[in-house]
Formats: sequence, structure tokens, C-alpha cells
Amino acid sequence: MTREERRTELGIAIVPVLLTVLTLVVAFDPRVAPAVVNQPLDLVTTATGMLVAVAVAILGWVHFREGGDPATLVRAGAFLVLAAQNALLIVVMVLGIDAAFGLTLAAPGQLPLWTVIVGRGVAAALLVVAGAAALRRWPARRWPAGLVLALPALLVTAAIVVAAAIQPRLPELLSDAAVAGLRRDPTSPLLAASGIGLIAVQGVIGLGFLAAAALSYRVYRRDRRQVDAYLAIGLIVAAFSQLHAAIHPGSYSSLVTTGDLLRVAFYAILLAAVAAETRQDVRDLHAANAELIRLRDAVAMQATADERARLAREIHDGMSQELWLAKLKQGRLLQTPDLSAEAQALANEVSGAIESALAEARQAILALQPTDGSTFAQVLKRYVDDFSDRFGVRADCQSDPVVERLGPRPQAELLRIVQEALANSRKHADATRVRVDAESMPRGVRLVIADNGRGFVPDPKRTTGYGLRSMRERATLIGASFTVDSQPQGGTRVVVEVPFGEATE
Repeated sequence: MTREERRTELGIAIVPVLLTVLTLVVAFDPRVAPAVVNQPLDLVTTATGMLVAVAVAILGWVHFREGGDPATLVRAGAFLVLAAQNALLIVVMVLGIDAAFGLTLAAPGQLPLWTVIVGRGVAAALLVVAGAAALRRWPARRWPAGLVLALPALLVTAAIVVAAAIQPRLPELLSDAAVAGLRRDPTSPLLAASGIGLIAVQGVIGLGFLAAAALSYRVYRRDRRQVDAYLAIGLIVAAFSQLHAAIHPGSYSSLVTTGDLLRVAFYAILLAAVAAETRQDVRDLHAANAELIRLRDAVAMQATADERARLAREIHDGMSQELWLAKLKQGRLLQTPDLSAEAQALANEVSGAIESALAEARQAILALQPTDGSTFAQVLKRYVDDFSDRFGVRADCQSDPVVERLGPRPQAELLRIVQEALANSRKHADATRVRVDAESMPRGVRLVIADNGRGFVPDPKRTTGYGLRSMRERATLIGASFTVDSQPQGGTRVVVEVPFGEATE
């Protein structure tokens, strides 16, 4: 278990204990008032709840659209319900018609209580469904997304409008004694006067939030995503806010209760959950990108190997066979008795050229089609050893293990540079000894091909001859530097330096 996970487990364990202590103090300590009268603060808390709920609903909808997770869709619907409820309260307060809806402390009615209970009850039920969907990984292929998102909020809004139209006939949740006590002292506890019905309803809603918290915690234990842990903690806070609503149902304008403050804490935890989810998504994105890069390199390596194998087959089955046929025909021509001395000399030269072309073809096949499972160092050494055996030039090869960090494209280009450099040493430098070293640099790989041939004077302005142009172009393709150090009768040293930033592409 990581340090972050231990802190999360500790927080989930401590929060219910602290909230239990707070609830007991508010309920039984007469020195602690469960509510204050403050209209600006009430408007701010309601507006904050609406904005956060809207933001969480939008993010949930986006996650569902991108990932197809039904839990995020149902959760978005739950927070849209809370946003709609808070929006209605804000509209009523801003328009100054709160008295007509029983929201004022001078004439408190039953409608505000029913509004809060219906909205929070539906939200709690939806959050339980969302937790079950996340835990059981329900499929969402046939879910009517728009309906699931918007229908609960529309139904709750319609129910509130209907309840407002029949206010006098609404069942009584707050007794006359509680209403009288609220008018007399809005900041005093109303637990004793609230009635068993209101307390039971608030308790059921609180149990709904606790059930949703338990489901989120189980999802966290399974997936270890911080967003689920934050959601579990936030839902625990929401559950205790319902207990505080039983102590004092602060559903009226200008009245801010401890339950309202707990709901603000709930929304703050939701923001933390959104931040945690964003951070987790970024981490997952980085991990996915790293995996894609790994897969891309693997596919590129396989594609390179397949293409090299194809070219090797083409050379073997095409050019090499034609060269062997030419060699056989040339051998029969040399056996013709009536050839002149000049024709005999030309035929011998042609035989030599064919033999040289066959050797070049064999070297090309070996470079293009290494044995399956071979490392770059093994392929390089096998190529150099074959060159030594075939042409009678002493050739040594040494490779550092760091060279295996090269990607498939740099490996192929470096091997072709070695092939060209060895061919130059044999054809033009008359070298009797060649050494090939692939060694590590602080930030890359250095390839050195050195011979003891007759050398030459390098001309920076010269772009052709001795295969230098081809080697330089290959080095440029992989972002490598290419230098040639040579002098007459002093041998030649070809150096290619490839930085890892390019070599791993």
C-alpha cells in the first residue's frame, strides 16, 4: 500500500468519527447553536452548491460520452437534480417571492421541507444506483443517455412546481410547535419538535448517502482510484448533513445551519474529487502514451525486420540467382578452346567481377536478414566475421551492451554504414586490418570503423566518392553526426555518433 493510499484509508476512517462527535455536540450542547441568520451567507452557500453540482454533472456527462461508463452518467443525473433544486431556491430568493413559497422565517411553510427532501432523496437514490453500476461494471450500450441525465431533474422540478401549486394541502412535516419555535428563535435546535416523520425521512436519506459512500469505497478498494475515495468521504459528509437537518431543518431563506455547512464541505470534497480524477486521467494518459510508444517501437521493429527479410529474399532469389547463372555461363565460356588471348583476359576480368558481385550480394543478404532473436551486437559481429572470412581481411568487432538501446531504424542504418565502410576499406584502401567498435557515450552511441589502409586527404567540399556521401546521408536520417579522419598512408577512421533522443526512434 502506498503512502497516498494509507492517507486515504486513514481519512475514510477518521471522518465518520469526527462527524459523529460534531453531531453529538450540536445536538446536546446548549452552548452550540445549530443555525445562524445570515441572508448573504445563505445565498452564497446555495449558489456554491448549484455551481459545483452543475460542474460535476457536466464532467460526469463528458466522462460518459468519452468512456461509456454508466456510473458517471447516473452520478451526473444525481448532481443535476441537486443543481436544479438549488437553482429554484436561488430564483425564488433573487425575485423576492420567497414569502409566497413559505421560505421566510416570518411565515415558514411545508413546501421548503418537501423541496429539499424530494431533491436530496432522489439524488441519494441515484448515487446508490451509480455506486452499484460502478461496482458491478454494468454495460451502457443500450442506456438512453440523455434521458438518464435529464429526466430525474425534470421530474423533481415538476414535482416541486406541483407541490407549490398545492401548498395548503401538503402533508405536515414540521409540526405547529416546531413552526412556532422556529419563529420565536430560528437558531435553536428543533429535534424535539420536528416529529418522528421528518426525522425518519431525513434518516432514510442519510442512509441512502451512506450506502452510496459504502459502494464508492468498495470501488476504491478494487480500482484504487482516488476519485472514488474522495467521493466516499464526500457522501459520508452528505449523510451526516441529513442528521443535522433533523436537528434543525434549515430549509428557509436567511437561515444557515450546520447541515448547510456540511453540504458546503461536501461540495468542496467533490471539487477535490474532480481534481483527483483529472490528475488520475492525466496519469492514465501518460501511461497509455508510454504503452503506445512501446507498441509503436515494437511494430516498427517488426515492420523493419519484415521489410529487410523481403529485400533479402529478393536479392537471394533474384539477383544472386542471376549472378550464379552468369558465373556458370562465364565458366563455360572460359572453357572454349578457340578464345583469343585478349578475349581470355576479358573473360577472366568478367569472372572476377561476377565473383565480387556475388560476395557483395551475400554481404547484403547477411546485413538485411539477421537470425531471429539476435541482438544488434550479434548481427554486427556476424557480419564483420563473414567479411573477414570472405575477403581475407583481418576484422575485429567489439560492441557495448548499451548499443541495444538503439531503435530498429538506427540499427539498420548503422549496419549499412558499416557495410559501406568495410567495402571501401577492401576496394579502395587496400586495408589488411579493420576494427569496428560500437561504444557508449554519455548520451548516445558512438560507432567507429577504423582501418590501416592507404588513407586519403578528406575534402569537406567533396560529396561523392568512396561511399562517403551514402554514409553521411544515412547518418543524417537518424540524427547522427558523421566524421571521417584520414591521412595518406595513415589509415581511415569513420565515426558516427547517435544521441539516444534520436536513436530510440
